[in-house]
Amino acid sequence: MNLYKGTYYTAGILSITGIILVALITNGNIGQIGILLYVAYIILALIISSVLYFTIKNISSNKALLVSTSKVVGIFLVTALICYFALSTGEETPLRDGNILSESGSRLVSAGLFMFYALMVAATCIMIFFGVKNMKK
Repeated sequence: MNLYKGTYYTAGILSITGIILVALITNGNIGQIGILLYVAYIILALIISSVLYFTIKNISSNKALLVSTSKVVGIFLVTALICYFALSTGEETPLRDGNILSESGSRLVSAGLFMFYALMVAATCIMIFFGVKNMKK
């Protein structure tokens, strides 16, 4: 049995288990919610592990894909470093619940926002560029 059939049957079994647990919950068995959550966690772990496995397998088997992926990851990391060290500022901030957000936490939040804005602008520019390029044809 190959890997595809194994994942196919595993997904089917987990789906049927989920349907049974949802049916039990809708019939008033509230105690089954914990089991449903465990099934959801197992499914999430299986999905994440299979995605990571196949991604690493495909990247390691294709040298051109490895170089391309390394460039993209490098650009992403450089953007993150620029957003953290050059653009973000941090100051202690009191929170509503009485706790205090540290300076480093504030700086991480600020860097995350700048990173989001930078990636949003880059994605918008790329979409506009290829939209205009395709209109010329």
